[in-house]
Amino acid sequence: MSKTAVRVVLSVVAIIVLLGLAASLILTFGYRNYVKNAVVTVLQDRFHSDVQIKDIRVVIFPRIYATATGVTLLYHDRTDIPPFLIIDKLEVAADFWSLFKAPRRVSSVHLIGLQIHVPPREPSPKVENPNRKPRLPVIIDKIICDETTFVMLPKDPTKIPMQFDIHHLVMNEFRPDGPADFHATLRNPKPVGGIETQGQFGPWQADEPSQTPVRGTFSFTNADLGTLKGITGILSSKGGYDGVLDHLNVEGDTDTPDFALRTSAHPVDLKAHYVAVVDGTNGNTYLKSVVAHFRNSTINTSGEVVKNPDAGARGVILDATVDQGRVDDMLYLVVKSDKPVMHGGIKLTARIDLPPRPGVDLFDRLILNGKFSVADAHFTSESVQQKVDSLSRRGQGEPKNGDIEDVVSNLNGSFMLKDHLVDFSSLTFDVSGAKVDLAGSYDMNSEQLDFAGHLSLNAKLSQTTTGAKSVILRAFDPFFHKNGAGTSLPIRITGSRSSPSFGLDFHRKDNDKDSDKDKATKKEAKKKEKEDQKQQKAKEDAGT
Repeated sequence: MSKTAVRVVLSVVAIIVLLGLAASLILTFGYRNYVKNAVVTVLQDRFHSDVQIKDIRVVIFPRIYATATGVTLLYHDRTDIPPFLIIDKLEVAADFWSLFKAPRRVSSVHLIGLQIHVPPREPSPKVENPNRKPRLPVIIDKIICDETTFVMLPKDPTKIPMQFDIHHLVMNEFRPDGPADFHATLRNPKPVGGIETQGQFGPWQADEPSQTPVRGTFSFTNADLGTLKGITGILSSKGGYDGVLDHLNVEGDTDTPDFALRTSAHPVDLKAHYVAVVDGTNGNTYLKSVVAHFRNSTINTSGEVVKNPDAGARGVILDATVDQGRVDDMLYLVVKSDKPVMHGGIKLTARIDLPPRPGVDLFDRLILNGKFSVADAHFTSESVQQKVDSLSRRGQGEPKNGDIEDVVSNLNGSFMLKDHLVDFSSLTFDVSGAKVDLAGSYDMNSEQLDFAGHLSLNAKLSQTTTGAKSVILRAFDPFFHKNGAGTSLPIRITGSRSSPSFGLDFHRKDNDKDSDKDKATKKEAKKKEKEDQKQQKAKEDAGT
């Protein structure tokens, strides 16, 4: 609750009970109106706001029972925003003599249908005297709140307000000078699931509500990740928190035994341990460390989940690293095929950006920017692996050597994923005797490849084959001997992920960066040759 909300509730309770005692001395039929008018007058005078109470009923014997319905409090008489406080029904119970002791004590308060609309903080809020003693000091043995709604109103009325729904809340020994024990059940909107939490709240810091201490433990169960478009699974989480409302330190563990991405629909058992800081006043979450593990891979992540004031929703920015992972795990999680295209170790660094676009699929708004390296990879497709083995044999100048088989590959690359398209600014693939430098794209929806680059072989062109072909190709060896490689060929890779097509690309022109270098070198050589000729001619003219 906000500072004013707490004061209002305590004031309503104390005023109803105390005036109920006075009402016991009035034996006329109109005592209900007397109590109602008295409560309204006191609250209006104290909070300078319009107060409405539909009805109040007070019973004095054998205990004091008071019931108020339809309690509404406007914020500084403003009608342009929802009422600051709405209570459908307020029930108070107290022992007669406990109200005459210091401090006054109320046995129980039951709030049904409590709505709190907190307006945005004013530019120059009034600072109250920290030494001020609270009015109407009251200790409440138990507060029960059912179906409570807590809403943070944005400065811009066109933006979506932040809302917390508390299904059931119980607070014990609520007092102004110490913490109160609490237990609450909540319904989390996204992902949908139930939350149980218990701990201690307070003492309430009236002048700085955001500095109110709170600590406890929580359990988040049966959270349906399917409500977050693009992923599926049932998540559970347990952990603890402590701090103050605007700086809660949270640590916990999650387990999702059937986590899956829409792009593959392959379920994996995803476990994670996280350390975060949560701003309890606006819900922003700052992830100091998230260590996630699935299959045989571990991902380390840090970042933030922050509400974007323009979009009215939360965006996610994460920095992820994989130091010891498996490329087959990553492919199994992302790609539709039941059998990953390759096996091998992977290292990865990436910036993950999920802009806030409410209702839009996760993959439709996902932006990835990073680098990766795959070591000692082996292709699972027999036909693809045979092509790789053949490439290695030819690159080593031993095209008929059957002992060269099951060759491992290494990949390195920089990539950018946006709108389901992965653009590789640089992609290097090498095996023994051969290296491929590529740039291009991969469409995650159609699984189509479109890459162009260079194939460099240690062997000369004539050494990549045997017999008459080898003899004929010797004449062409000088034309393809470039940049220290025995053979350098322009290539293109197209087709699908499962059935790639490899071919030479002699029709490619100025997009070949290596030929650009060759052209630049030749141009410089011609320029120097002309300068030398000019100097030689000048010497000859001078001699003449």
